[in-house]
Amino acid sequence: MVAPSIRVAPSAANRALNLLRTVQYTHPPSCPCHSNPNHHHHHRTPTLADHVRRHMATPVDPSRQKEYAFEMAASSIRFGPGATKEVGMDFANMQAKRVCIVTDQNVSKLDAMKQAVEGLSREGIEFTVFDKVRIEPKDYS
Repeated sequence: MVAPSIRVAPSAANRALNLLRTVQYTHPPSCPCHSNPNHHHHHRTPTLADHVRRHMATPVDPSRQKEYAFEMAASSIRFGPGATKEVGMDFANMQAKRVCIVTDQNVSKLDAMKQAVEGLSREGIEFTVFDKVRIEPKDYS
């Protein structure tokens, strides 16, 4: 007589690991990330001749190259003279009620900060300035 077996449900970590293994070993050869014929991961140890040899541009056969195109959605960035003066108008267009400006003591004294404050005031947007930022954040600060 055969004893009944008990199946234990895999943990989230095991399910993730199994998924990664499945993707790693069963991806189709048409996968653009894994099918570049000109990229190899097996590198040999460089010799003295490799260091002395001049490295020149090598002609590439375009028919063997894959063309990659991708689109990345990102917020628009506005820059240039007068861009800071439009901050109030931008927040008014977003129908912002309250805005927090985060800066440091040095930047708070610059013209750009004055222009931002003037723009927010002109549009009637309530704002608060937090100018106690000290430095770029570090893991120990």
